[in-house]
Amino acid sequence: MKKLTLLFLAVTLLSFTVGDSKSEYNVPYGVQSIFCNDIDLDDDFDIITGHSSPTWGGCSILLNDSDGYFSNKDSITFYPGFPEANGDIIDNNQYIDIFSTTVSSNPYLISISIIYNYGQTQFDSIKSFPIYPEPPVPFITSGDVNGNGFADLLFAHNNDFLWGIIYNDGTGNFSEPEYYDLDFPPGDIACADLNDDGRSDVVVCGSNTEIYFSTETGFQQQILTTTTSHDVLLSDFDNDNDIDIITHRTFVYPHHRVYMFENLGNNQFYEHPYFEFTPFCRYAQIADFNNDSLPDMVFIAQDNSGLFIYYNKGDFQLEYDQFIPIDNFGAFLKRIACIDLDGNNYHDIATIRSGGGTLPTNLNIKFNDGQGNFIDNPITKIKTNSISNNEISCFPNPFISDVNFKLKLINNSTIILSIYDMQGTIIFDLIKKTTKGGSHNITWGGNNFNNAPVKSGTYVARLKVNGNYYNSVKLIKY
Repeated sequence: MKKLTLLFLAVTLLSFTVGDSKSEYNVPYGVQSIFCNDIDLDDDFDIITGHSSPTWGGCSILLNDSDGYFSNKDSITFYPGFPEANGDIIDNNQYIDIFSTTVSSNPYLISISIIYNYGQTQFDSIKSFPIYPEPPVPFITSGDVNGNGFADLLFAHNNDFLWGIIYNDGTGNFSEPEYYDLDFPPGDIACADLNDDGRSDVVVCGSNTEIYFSTETGFQQQILTTTTSHDVLLSDFDNDNDIDIITHRTFVYPHHRVYMFENLGNNQFYEHPYFEFTPFCRYAQIADFNNDSLPDMVFIAQDNSGLFIYYNKGDFQLEYDQFIPIDNFGAFLKRIACIDLDGNNYHDIATIRSGGGTLPTNLNIKFNDGQGNFIDNPITKIKTNSISNNEISCFPNPFISDVNFKLKLINNSTIILSIYDMQGTIIFDLIKKTTKGGSHNITWGGNNFNNAPVKSGTYVARLKVNGNYYNSVKLIKY
């Protein structure tokens, strides 16, 4: 396989501002994908974009200065492209690595290429693992499918009706691909532990939505529905400490439908009545925008005019709340990523634009002020006077088994201390109660809601005091 060329470009990112707006940025041409994670382990979320075009392909890394302002660290060239940028801990350190499908010639191969992250924001090591001889392979994801504590890589192939996996040996190297046939062209693939057995299960959607439960002896297939859908999203949608399945599709123009499958435990799912709305939309993401512990849904409008948010009212009920207009400059609103980018403990929305020639800017951020508004400037250090002198600390950090939290409360307060993973999913509630002012010690044994030990990796402890998010602490578990 022809070796892919890795090239670091000294690119200076200029912020395009309208007035004092800090929400518009430029990344290189042909942006196709976006994800957010703490790429440099400095307690804030950075932005990584994937690119593919006739003139340039690669990956761009924007570092967060901790207050929601971004600067370009590197742009990394891959010929002919790095379209599906995603991130996970691939090798045996704690840094998020970057991966995507790539194409090489002589011989012609589809591979998953990984940019290994060794810290100090040095991205100068790459490996490519062939997965299939023919395109297209537009869907990739990651998960610990065999339960060995390391992220495996999964993919789905349209034309040949299959999905596949390469297994991680723990050092960042992978097995030969395994393939599993489908009766339909896949529309998406996702991965999560659906039955709390420590093994990530696989969900594929298209003409069917199917689950492949991972077991020690192989996969157990379960057809969830024969209703056509695209975009499979896995989330604890009802806040009952297990992972539910959400899919969606355009039904009959201009109607759009969301299909919701509640996890009942014991590998059983209940299909709730679908939620139908107009106008129809395209890409979707799930995030808790109002901090009520119920994940909401945000969609890209089909006409590229902006975003629609539908809030989760509980019991798998959605309700339209607001439209967020975004200038498209004649281009497509391609993808979105939702995470707290400015440190105020509310999920923000980053949107990429692609197509339409040269654009003034091709990355937009809408910052969530916590009051239902999405605005053009970061919201930082929002703490009410009543909680501004409270304190939280933890030790040891990094930790192996137990970590101790020390809280200092100025007044009697109602507090919630919860653990989240780096995707914003709640892992465990340490304390939910009204307590007296003063010092308090709380120990977390590194377990999740099902009393199973969490994997090695990075987590966030968030403290909520009297209904207001006060502070967060990043944890590293070895």
